Formats: sequence, C-alpha cells, structure tokens
Amino acid sequence: MNHRSGVAAAFLLALVATVPVAAGAQETPTTVQVSGWVRDSASRRPVPGAVVAVPDLNRSVATDQEGRYQISGLPSEVLLLTVRAIGYAPLAQRVDLTRGSLTVDLLLGVRPIELDTIVVSGERGDSTALHNEQAIAVMSAAEVARDRGQTIGETLKELPGVTVIQYGPSIAKPVVRGLHSQRVRVMNGDVPQEGQQWGEEHAPEIDAFAANEVEVIRGSGTVLYGSDALGGVVRVLPRPLPQTGHFGGLFSTNVFSNNHQGAGSLLLEGSSLGLPVLGRLGWRVQGTLRRAGDAQTPDYYLPNTGFEEKDASAAIGLSRSWGTSQLIFSHFGTDLGMYLGAHVTTKADLDRAMKDPLTSDSFSYTIGRPYQTVKHDLLSWRTELVLPPKFRLELNYSYQHNTRSEYDGIGFASGSTRPAFGLELYTHTLDLRLHHAPMGRFAGTFGLSGMRQGNLSPGRSFLIPQYRLYAGGVYGLEQVSLSQRWTLTAGLRYDHRWQHAYQYGDPVVISPDDERTWDGFSGSLSSAFQLGQGWSLAGSIGRTWRAPNVAELHSAGVHHGTAQYELGDSTIQREDGLNVDMTLRHISRSLRFEVSAYQNRINDYIFLRPFGDVSTVRGTYPGYRYDHTNARLRGVEASALFSPDWWWSFYVSGTLVRGIDRGTGDPLYDMPADRIITNIRLYGHSSGSVKDPYLELGATLVREQDQVPPVTIYKLPTDGYVLLNAEVGVGAVHLAGQPLTASLAVRNLLNVRYRDYLSRYRLFVNDPGRDIVLRLAVPFGDSAPLATQ
Repeated sequence: MNHRSGVAAAFLLALVATVPVAAGAQETPTTVQVSGWVRDSASRRPVPGAVVAVPDLNRSVATDQEGRYQISGLPSEVLLLTVRAIGYAPLAQRVDLTRGSLTVDLLLGVRPIELDTIVVSGERGDSTALHNEQAIAVMSAAEVARDRGQTIGETLKELPGVTVIQYGPSIAKPVVRGLHSQRVRVMNGDVPQEGQQWGEEHAPEIDAFAANEVEVIRGSGTVLYGSDALGGVVRVLPRPLPQTGHFGGLFSTNVFSNNHQGAGSLLLEGSSLGLPVLGRLGWRVQGTLRRAGDAQTPDYYLPNTGFEEKDASAAIGLSRSWGTSQLIFSHFGTDLGMYLGAHVTTKADLDRAMKDPLTSDSFSYTIGRPYQTVKHDLLSWRTELVLPPKFRLELNYSYQHNTRSEYDGIGFASGSTRPAFGLELYTHTLDLRLHHAPMGRFAGTFGLSGMRQGNLSPGRSFLIPQYRLYAGGVYGLEQVSLSQRWTLTAGLRYDHRWQHAYQYGDPVVISPDDERTWDGFSGSLSSAFQLGQGWSLAGSIGRTWRAPNVAELHSAGVHHGTAQYELGDSTIQREDGLNVDMTLRHISRSLRFEVSAYQNRINDYIFLRPFGDVSTVRGTYPGYRYDHTNARLRGVEASALFSPDWWWSFYVSGTLVRGIDRGTGDPLYDMPADRIITNIRLYGHSSGSVKDPYLELGATLVREQDQVPPVTIYKLPTDGYVLLNAEVGVGAVHLAGQPLTASLAVRNLLNVRYRDYLSRYRLFVNDPGRDIVLRLAVPFGDSAPLATQ
C-alpha cells in the first residue's frame, strides 16, 4: 500500500470510528415542539397541504386548511426545517430549539405548476408521490450534495433508467431509457440548455456545484418542453433565492484521488434589503474551480485526460404581492484534454492503438494537444405575475452563447494557434405561460414558446455548415381530478421549425445550400389511480416527433471529441415516436417501491452506423455514417427503499433496456447494458459534536452486453463487471463551534478492470480504477445555507 492509500485508509477508519451504530442506551433528551403557519409570500394567504419536515429525524406533517402545522417531540438542538408545496419553491430554514419550543411562520414563494412534474417536490417517502402520472426520478438537495460527481451527468448515473455516455472522468452525458443528446431535453433552471447537443461528447455545460435539486422525467416530456424531449427531461434546479433577511454562505469542496482532482465552490447569498413598491431583494453569487490530471486505470494512466474548469454565476430577484422577478447570469468554462491514443496518423496506427493502447506510467496535470476549450454563457430573465384570483402569468427570456474550439494533436493543423474546428452557437429563447389554479376539478397551463438560433464555424476544418434556425410552439396541458383517487391529464402541442444551412465548398468538402421546414402536432394522455392505502397505478401515452439536426443531415469530417469521422445524410426524415408506459408504486412507513415498464416505437430513428476507417490530412479515424430505421425500445426500471428501523436502510434499483431494429430484428447500436445498483446504509446515534453519522456499503452490477448488432467492424468489449463502493460520513460535525458536513467515499473499491459499453474510449483502454472521494461543506453567516437542505 502506498503512502497516499495508507493515509486515506487511516482517515476512513477514523471516520468509521465516529459511527456508534445502535450503541446502547442513551440519556433521554428534553423534547420541545415547533409550530406556526405556512403562508404565500406574495398574498400572505395560508397554504394548506404543505409538507413541513425535519429531514434529519425523518419527521413530517401536512398543514391544515388554515395553513397551520405542529411537530412535537423534537430534541433541544438546532434543526433544519423544510417546507414543500405544489406550486411553490421549496424552503429550508434552520430553527434553534436549544432554548425551548418555538413558533415559526414560514413564507413560500410561488413556482410554476408544471403538471408533468407536479409532485416531484415530494421528499423520498412523501405520500404525494403516489399521484405522479409519469416515471420520475428525483435527487433532493441532500442527495445531490452527497453524490455530486465531476459532471452533472456523473451525478445522475445511479438513478433508475439513467446511464451515461462517458469520455473518461471529464465528459459524461445522460442517457435516459436508451436515448440521449437531442432526444433528452436538459433544463438549466427554467431555461432549455442549448449547446452543441448533437455531439456525443458534448456534455451539458452546467456547474455541478450550482445544482441544488435534479429531476429526471423518464419518457416523453414533449408537451411542455418541446419536440426535443422525445426521450425525457433532465431538470437541474438551482437554489431558490432567499426571501428572509439574512446573509450566509457555503464553501464546498470535493477531492478525487484517481485523477488528483481538486474542486471548490464558494456561494454567498442574502436578502436584507426591502425596496419601496418593488419588494424584497434577494441575491446570490457563486464561483467554482476544478483542476484534474490524467485518469488512472488499475494498470496505467490515460495520457492527456486532465481538465480545468472555471465557473461563475450571479442572481438577483424581487418578490412582493404582485409576484417575482429574477435576473440570472452564469458562465461555464473548461479546457479538456482528449485521450492521446485515440488520435493516430495511419490505418496501421489505428489497429495498433486498439490492440496495444498508448498509456503512461506517470501522472501529469499537463493538458496538451489534442484538447478542447468550451465556454457557455447564459443570461436569463424570469418574471411571474400574480393575477388574482386564479391565474399566474410567467415570462422567461434567455440568451445563450456557446463556443467550442478543438485543437488537433496531429495533421496539418497540429501546430496552428487557430482551432482545427470551431463552433459558436447563439440562442435566444422566449416562453410565455399562463397557469390557472384549480377551478373546480381543473388546473392547467397554456403557453407559447419561440427560439432563434445561429451557428458559426470559425475553425480551419469543416464538420457541419453554418446555419440559422427558427422554432415556435403553442401548447396546453390540463389536469382534471375525477375523484380523490383518480386524476387525468391531457396535453396538446403544435411546433414549427425552419432551418437554413448555408453553402460551404472547398476542394475537399462541398455542402450545398439547404433550406427546409418541419411542423406537426404532439400530445399526451396520462392518468394516476390510487389503488388503496399506499398503492397507486399510473400510465401515459404520448405521440412525439423530432426534426433531424444539422449534424445528422450535413456532417462531413473529423469529429475531434469523439475521435471519429462522421458523414450525414441529407435524405433523413424526422423521427416520429409513440411512447407508452405504466408505473406501479407503493409507499408506506418502511418501504418505498416503484416499477415502470415502457415501450417507445420510433419511426425513422436516427443513429450512427460504422462503415470503416477513413484517412484524412488530420489522421486516420473510425468512420461512421448517420442512418435511419424503424426502431422499438422497451424496458423495465425498478427501485425500492426499505427502512424498517431508524438505524439502517436498504436501497436497490435496476435498469433494463432493449433497442431493436424493427426492420431486421437486430439490436440497435449503443444501448446501455443491464445493471443493478444496491447499497445498505447504517445510521449512528448523534453524540456530542457529531450529528447523524452513517456508513454505506454498495455495489454496481453490470451484465455482459450481448445485445449488440451482429455485424460491426470494431471489436466491442462487452464483458460484465461488478464494482464495490463504500462511504462513511456525518450529517454535521462541529469543530470549534463551526458546523460542517463531511464524507469519504471509495468507488471501485477493489480496483476492478472493466470497460463499460457506453464508454467512448472502450475501443482502446480500460475505464478508470479506484477513486477515493472526500467531500466537505462548510456553511457560515447569520443564517447559513446548509449543503444538506
């Protein structure tokens, strides 16, 4: 064992020693209570049915018709109080019960009712989740803080139905029910994230530290989110702006041993200023830095796989009886090294790289060629007006500027300061929504959306043409409560898209001028029925479509990030899908269970088909051509959380996807392998300065991927594998009076050699090995925000 591993092991044992699991009898603490009202921050009217919880103690109550709540039998200490209600932003507030019982009135700010996600706000175990009409996976703020990875995609990969396409540790793109890229809509808060989504290595440009909660809607979310949501929706939700007078902050840091990554983020926020007429002013600023070097497999380092990231964001907002208004700016910037062994000069070099990959025996932070520089700037303005007595009007405008510069390590441009390939994407989006609160049995949302997008290609080489895109849609979604047990939701949407790809011509590549339009209707019908105490059955059917993007139509060249040569097909038509799914749920005091089955039939399904090796002046690369076929995707997802007693819980989830070419009966390319994720968590007694210690042991079991096309020119490693994981941590520990949260996790504990089927380096090298991850979060200030809220 080397020195670094020895120190990590010693720290792990020291933290384990702080977990006095079921450690005998304790002195009975003094108990107190907290009570009060929950009210709308704008109208000051009571909010009935809000869930007020003490998550550290797994205690919760619902407010009565007058908005009152009371939680008794609480210990005399500082506790976190959370409040959630449909149509409102979640609230978290610390209460000091060391001096006895308190009366605490809580004010909730409105958040749009989006019926496809209407009950996502429920905590794990919240009975309101029984009324979900879709298969939805949720990561609370505490779960995001505990599982936060090196990218947003990596943070999501343990959710049922979600896997990732990965390029080493720096790039991870979510795959939902076998679909990814343009078929999965990523929402950065209330803004649709617009980058070069068509690239498999173009991961969402979102700071992982800026995510407070994450929601994944599995299955079509087309009606509210547009035709690009054919496969699902990933909503990355930031912290709500503070509305009560305070100043606070949070410093978070993650350290990863595998690639020697250090990451830190500082958040400051407050709401101490009240402006006449306008209302109370809340604000937040955040900055994040990351630096990582070469990733390490069990046997070698992967040269030139380091990255550096610098992110910043700021938000300011007003709230008053008339509603809310917020202005948000964020910047994401990263330099990514690309694995050196995937970029070669000749066909012989490519064959050699697959059989005898380029590796290194030493670690380095150096980022050399080939590499990418990616930047994403977002400016958004969101205003919501309360229109008594039943309506709310929401306006969202955003401007996004995404740039990508790719620098070759070989070929004619390897010494140039000008990028071999570059993209600049400019996007304006506008959404106008009218929400109406329940009117009798009905509640709903109606809206208009529009987008203007333009792409420039300032690099030396061609991959896609410059283009201009306009898109618009109109939609409505209405929910009716047929009874206390049965709800029904119907939605309809019309979209129109116009795209002009501009002519490009040189001695090597000729791309003609191309102008085309698409339009059509999409719709959904969903329902949820409560079968009995703690059981419900939900189902949905959705008709969807997606227009082919410019890369699928017109690609012709080396795609630097994927290290492959890609050719488009201008004859490709739009995709048309019919998605059906059913979900059975059970929620009781000790068990939360959910299983979903689905089928998605997609006509003219677009995919990349390998066709051979292509030699260019930039090197020799595997060749892929965009093709289309009629496809069927079927799958089952299941998850269960069993908590029979306060001191332990058991979690298991499973994901199975089968993608079939309906014309040939062959499996589709790039479907995720079957997997099961399981863990057992032991909770210890709080004692002294240590609160809520825990120890977790888990495993990820991935089956051999034998569902692959029978004819492929590249040998695909498809063996199954098992990864063991361990984690120890505390919900809070007080050092010299300063609270902090801490955890130490070990991923791939046994340092197993493996290649995931969705790893894009699988043709060359193994995936990274053991990784020891230390996470710390330190709140500070008058009313400091906690990482676990």
